[in-house]
Amino acid sequence: MNKLKYIGVYLTPLLALLTFNSTGFFAYIGVFTLYILVPILENIMPKNTYNFSKNEKELAKKDFFYDLVLYLLVPIHLFVIYNFLIAISNPEILLFDLIAYLFMMGTVLGINGINGGHELGHKTENSLKVFFAHILLTTSFQNHFMTYHNSGHHKDVATPNDFSSAKKGSIFYFFAIRSQIGGYFKTWRLEAQILKIKNKSALINPMILHTLLPWTFVGLIYFFFGEYIALLYFISSIYGISILEAQNYFSHYGLSRKKTEYGSYEKVKAHHSWNSDHVLGRILLFELTRHSDHHYNGAKNYQILESKADSPILPFGYPAMLILSYFPFLFIPLMNKQLKQYKLS
Repeated sequence: MNKLKYIGVYLTPLLALLTFNSTGFFAYIGVFTLYILVPILENIMPKNTYNFSKNEKELAKKDFFYDLVLYLLVPIHLFVIYNFLIAISNPEILLFDLIAYLFMMGTVLGINGINGGHELGHKTENSLKVFFAHILLTTSFQNHFMTYHNSGHHKDVATPNDFSSAKKGSIFYFFAIRSQIGGYFKTWRLEAQILKIKNKSALINPMILHTLLPWTFVGLIYFFFGEYIALLYFISSIYGISILEAQNYFSHYGLSRKKTEYGSYEKVKAHHSWNSDHVLGRILLFELTRHSDHHYNGAKNYQILESKADSPILPFGYPAMLILSYFPFLFIPLMNKQLKQYKLS
């Protein structure tokens, strides 16, 4: 697959801009494309399991194009938010259009804001990438995500210690609330532990800043656009967070690591993550769908993540699984069957 395919990550913000400048049924062009057309196309299109050769990996790691795609996402993301705020500020806006705008803004926050922040946030040795990650995560109320994901989720994945790993039979809505609240407060402890190791005061816990940043951002929206617009933005961000939690939910659903004779958990292996090689999901989500390899090495660049033959495969691509997560009566039987198929139940 040519590297230019990753320009496809801009499809979501482009659809958002079209949405915010449309009315009536045309305002649902983004929702229709991402929630109906993409899942259908993924189910029709052949999967791509190709992995780079050693030489191709080295060339891809040095290619600035892949970083540029991430960097450009930041100003585009902020531009989309500005257009959303302008669109919903129209006093004559119809409820039918407003619903489409809210769903689309939430989708952008979940897909580009959080997922883009996730990819950038793994590169902790690069201060510019971390800075850009926080910009994206600030817009999505998820500044704490970087610490929890890197130091909590990746360490404790598929164990009872991880709030972002769903047990078999768990219902998405209860899982999402537990994951968000539990993850937030656990991040305070993780940051405190890091400060203790560095022999620094607990009073400079980064979580203070991580908590203030998103509320300051909403405060600026309140100052320039008013209370009602700030409230609508907050509502869209809640939906964006639910997209993050849906991805957490199905990417490790029902999978668990065994305890060793010494009381610790076995190392993270390929079968502790659900994978998908559906092409469109891979492009839209910076290869997040190759989740097993991501958990093997969290700092690995998205463009060189590999398809693992010993990974359990989701019945559908990430976009379709995202939708199914909101319907437990469909999702749970489907995934329990998948667990049984791979003898993981």
